[in-house]
Amino acid sequence: MFPILLDHHKKNIRKETCNALFKFIDGSLERIGCIMFTDTTMEKVIHLLNSDPCWLVRMECLKIVWKMIETGHRYLIMSLVDRGSIEAICSVVVCSDEDMTMMALNALESILKLGIAEISDYATRVFECEGTAKLELLQEHKSENVYRKAKNLITKYFSESAENDGNDIFERFQNLDL
Repeated sequence: MFPILLDHHKKNIRKETCNALFKFIDGSLERIGCIMFTDTTMEKVIHLLNSDPCWLVRMECLKIVWKMIETGHRYLIMSLVDRGSIEAICSVVVCSDEDMTMMALNALESILKLGIAEISDYATRVFECEGTAKLELLQEHKSENVYRKAKNLITKYFSESAENDGNDIFERFQNLDL
């Protein structure tokens, strides 16, 4: 039923459907699994997050993706990344709503952290969808919290020292006797 409602032509129905999904999952891995793996619901949520013309719908979609990422469950996060969540999150990271921006930044941070732990190059995917350029823009944001979070993400995951740290990890991985 959710996929049909997410495709509805009325923005309020799409928004309220996303709000109902957010309330339904409520951080429960069992409920999240129902939404993630049973039909096309999450693909539609991520698509709406990336491209719905209504910002209120996009904000509700971001809340769903953020809630799932905040569980910290690595396979869930990796599945969201595989479904295009990095690109979708980067599409909304620069907006006028500070709460939405912080939610997007926190979600990106969790994804990037996992990328380092899993030796996956999620930072490159952020760069490829112009996410780093958007993070740089956020360093001029009026909110001190947004500015600091964006600056920390750039320093930790996209600076030369971050690139060198990544190379060190890769070199250490190659030199392991397996």
